[in-house]
Amino acid sequence: MNQHPVQLQIEKADKAIVAENFDALMDVYTDDAVLVIEPGRNAVGKSEIRKAFEAIAVYFKNGLQVEQSGMEILESGDTALVLANTVVSGPGFPATERKATYVFNKSASGAWLCSIDNSYGHEIIGKNA
Repeated sequence: MNQHPVQLQIEKADKAIVAENFDALMDVYTDDAVLVIEPGRNAVGKSEIRKAFEAIAVYFKNGLQVEQSGMEILESGDTALVLANTVVSGPGFPATERKATYVFNKSASGAWLCSIDNSYGHEIIGKNA
């Protein structure tokens, strides 16, 4: 069975994060995308998102590992909601599974791009109150 194009984009992003290939990573995001850095703290736009991922790489001692252990994609028109079990680990950081939520939008050219990257899922509820 063929993989959904959004799943392929997520795989591309995960590989780029692990390889610290931030140019390739930015190709997965919309220009005005939102990245949840941690509950209560977001990066908005490709420039801020790139800086956030550069800092995240350093925080994880340049050994961040990211993979998906399960995923559901709900698509309606040019919008896709992704519910994923995202596993994050690194040197000195045990593997942690997060119940991630991502939103992808189909561009005019037909490419699926991430507009909301929330690897923390519902954990962010109430963090800004």
